[in-house]
Amino acid sequence: MRKTPREVFNYKKNEFCLTKTQRSVLIGTMLGDSGLRFRGINCRLHIKHSLKQLSLVNYKWRIFEPIISMKVRCFSQKVGMKDYNFAEFVTLTHPIFTYYYQLFYKNHKKVVVDEMATAIDPLVLAVWIMDDGSAEYAGLSIQTHSFSEVEVSLLIKAIKKNIGIQASKRINKGKYIIYFPFRTLRDLKAKLGKYILPEFEYKFIPYREKPRRDCTPDSDENRSMIQSDLCSNVQS
Repeated sequence: MRKTPREVFNYKKNEFCLTKTQRSVLIGTMLGDSGLRFRGINCRLHIKHSLKQLSLVNYKWRIFEPIISMKVRCFSQKVGMKDYNFAEFVTLTHPIFTYYYQLFYKNHKKVVVDEMATAIDPLVLAVWIMDDGSAEYAGLSIQTHSFSEVEVSLLIKAIKKNIGIQASKRINKGKYIIYFPFRTLRDLKAKLGKYILPEFEYKFIPYREKPRRDCTPDSDENRSMIQSDLCSNVQS
């Protein structure tokens, strides 16, 4: 007798147990752009990125496939007066996601606690950089604008302790971000490289190391060209 969708969903939920890889990807993506949302009594994971990051969405879909009942959905959404293209999926609800919601959120806002910070490993950091990392003129930054200075300091300390890379904090738009100076990038790439999707390797190449289109240092036109090139490289 053919199983109903509800029976299939219940089977998936009953069989699901978070693996070490899934746990690392979950923490990395929660430090980044993704969120956990209640649906009924338990939570589900919602992954949504720009369509330019489709390869990252597909990667996360494969990681969480045992607890997913849908394919990746690509769609257009108006933000302000402009249309943007996105890719997304949601998992089924599960008590393990509810546990991590209670760990990650306080008053419906993401927070950083000791358990989260101490769980940072190379895969966590790699996923986080693919989510929120940016190439800088002479380094790499992670956009942590939603976290407090104390939380950013806690994350930097955990990165140093668990991965052996010394990052620093910088102020950007009035908030603290994590910054990896040029001297750390080779070691950082060596430790994370096997987890970085090819489309995101550009984030480890500072702007000063990229070939220039003109001879004017740091010209606005050159920066615009570089940004355009990066977008086209990420497109799946």
